[in-house]
Amino acid sequence: MDDYIKWIQESLTALGYEPGPVDGINGVLTETAVKKFQTDSHLAVDGMVGDCTHDVLSAALNSTLVQVVERSPIALKNFTTDEFKCYCGCGLDVCETLKGFAQNLRDYFGWPLFISSGARCPPVNRAEGGVPDSCHLTGEAFDGYFPGHMNESVMQHMADFAVGQGIGVIRYPNQLFCHFQVYPRNSITY
Repeated sequence: MDDYIKWIQESLTALGYEPGPVDGINGVLTETAVKKFQTDSHLAVDGMVGDCTHDVLSAALNSTLVQVVERSPIALKNFTTDEFKCYCGCGLDVCETLKGFAQNLRDYFGWPLFISSGARCPPVNRAEGGVPDSCHLTGEAFDGYFPGHMNESVMQHMADFAVGQGIGVIRYPNQLFCHFQVYPRNSITY
């Protein structure tokens, strides 16, 4: 099972294509759905997700997510509306679930939470050194830290709080920040 193929299958399903089961196997149905997406997107049709198809697929997902997020904003008392958005100005934003979590995290600790990286479009993700299937690309992740308070103990406490809220977390103790994402995760430290 390939996680990147699963991401492709999930993405195509979210966009209304039918890649078959989300099983991480690049079968005939997945290849057919990729070809249909490539045709509809005026791309070279080869049934493979290379850099160009990946970027267009990510952008299509981002566009869909931005529309959903714009319909259901939440009130944030300690953050501006732009803090979670892609810094290039494309409009891609972090999902409401994570914005609510960020507010809860800030309330729990009582310290200002700095969002060092929110949603990222494909060009920004590449510039930041993000992985090709980064949750930042779909607005389902942000990185943050408490200025002046970060150490391993605080990071562990942040991670425990996130897991208790059903939020995935990756700790970066060498850089003193945490990555939070919609999908549960708590076994990785960089």
